[in-house]
Amino acid sequence: MAKINFTKEHFEKLKAYAVEMLFMRETVTTKLGQTLNIVELLHTTTINTLNSIRLQLSKEIETVENQDEWVSGETSQRKLENLKAKKELVNLIIGYKRFTQEQHEIAHERAELEQELKRLKESQKTPEDKIKELESKLETLNTTTF
Repeated sequence: MAKINFTKEHFEKLKAYAVEMLFMRETVTTKLGQTLNIVELLHTTTINTLNSIRLQLSKEIETVENQDEWVSGETSQRKLENLKAKKELVNLIIGYKRFTQEQHEIAHERAELEQELKRLKESQKTPEDKIKELESKLETLNTTTF
């Protein structure tokens, strides 16, 4: 699997778009007509659903851009900017989700390797080393009686 290139700059842009969407009460509509707010986009929507939303937004952008520029007004330009911002936000969320998924996989693999290394080191100890470890532990376990 290729390394996900989600940088701090991407994360800052994601936060800016998310805050703007939150305060403007913007939503994104899925193919089935369900509206999703920023919390749902970030926490409950899968990467596949986000990809389909991104493709849907691309088609809407293309439709608005293909309108006759002489009859399209300021409202269509605002709609186009809004659609592009939503598409960028969805794309950044996809990158963020892939990045966090990759980080979890790396942490899990690292823990497995550390455990395997610990087992291997333990198996290489001689009986004398094990005896010394047990004796040192016994010396530290002193009980006090009254």
